[in-house]
Amino acid sequence: MQQKYYFKIMGKLEELENRIESLINPRKEEVLLDSLEMQQLLKCTASKLQRLRDKGIIPCNKVGRGYYYPKEYFTLEFLNSIIKVEDSSKRFDD
Repeated sequence: MQQKYYFKIMGKLEELENRIESLINPRKEEVLLDSLEMQQLLKCTASKLQRLRDKGIIPCNKVGRGYYYPKEYFTLEFLNSIIKVEDSSKRFDD
């Protein structure tokens, strides 16, 4: 077999392998939350969200003028670790 045919066949086999791999393991679309959705999820203000973003506590992507956050990163365990639970004994409601 001539070398040029060998490389053509190998290239086609590689392309088929990639197509089969993508059919077997399709990529999941990444779901992104905008800043307003994150504020509602974290129950925080815009400034608190900015501080968390600036400190690197939560990951985000800046697209244009907006920030977007990967939804799968924010599991219940993670959310509980960054959200303060109110202590009802420290309330001053009389």
